[in-house]
Amino acid sequence: MSSHQELEERVRELTAELADYHEFIWRLRENPVYLEMDGWNRLEEVINKIYKDYTQRLKEDFPLLTELDIQLCILLKLQFTISQIAAITAVSSSSVSVQKTRLKKRLLQTNPHLFDENNKTLDTFLLEY
Repeated sequence: MSSHQELEERVRELTAELADYHEFIWRLRENPVYLEMDGWNRLEEVINKIYKDYTQRLKEDFPLLTELDIQLCILLKLQFTISQIAAITAVSSSSVSVQKTRLKKRLLQTNPHLFDENNKTLDTFLLEY
């Protein structure tokens, strides 16, 4: 691994740690509850600060994504579990799985080769994005 790759990996690790210790994210992870619109706005604001305009980049790169898709991307980027996502979005765990499948299809409509590299999963792609 080159020093540039090592540096990028270290930045990813530190950024993820910053997200994990952000008070709003930490409280939501500890007590996943349904988010009203102001909660989503706060979460989007936080993720855009930590991950440099994350939602804007998603919207630009993948214009077919819906607002619900963006919300799911945020939660997956922050590594919330399926059950936590279900509680936060007030749907069943099986509905979250269906939403993930739909999200992956929408991403692939924009770029059919998105997951070709090293058999990437949706979760892995969003973690690295």
